[in-house]
Amino acid sequence: MAAIVANLPETLKIRTVDAQVLEVTGKLINESAVIKQIYESKKDSNDTEITVSVKYSDLKTAVDVLELCDLETPHVVLKKSKIDQRLFIEANQPAMEFLNSVWGEDFLASVHLAGELEISRLVDLWMVFLVNLAEGKDVKELRQIFKLRDDFTEEEEKEIRKRHECTN
Repeated sequence: MAAIVANLPETLKIRTVDAQVLEVTGKLINESAVIKQIYESKKDSNDTEITVSVKYSDLKTAVDVLELCDLETPHVVLKKSKIDQRLFIEANQPAMEFLNSVWGEDFLASVHLAGELEISRLVDLWMVFLVNLAEGKDVKELRQIFKLRDDFTEEEEKEIRKRHECTN
């Protein structure tokens, strides 16, 4: 995570592309490299509002998830070990549970927003959530979970599996 910016305001209003305003804390601002950059680049340091090109509902979901995290603890980017992932899940249990309620279009929008606004804590939350969701599931179960169509014939599916035998 990037260093905390010393001159962040206690709260900041973020105007979204759909002309709605969401008030967030300095701790939440610090979670996003992009929002920090926008704030730091504004000319009037007394101005307590910035504009970010995201939808209000998407930003609100991200804020709701982050508010369930311990933002006092600096975020350390996850390593790939199972132990690190388990510790991360335990440390962020309320946020992980909340992610279960974010599905469909909100899910895709939230994942996209996390990357677009460079919110590494949220990116890691989604990655761990998805890895745990998919763990131990076969292709058919994953298609059901993600509501994906199965457009392949049996022959096409066999050919794909044959081509990718070394990855299974």
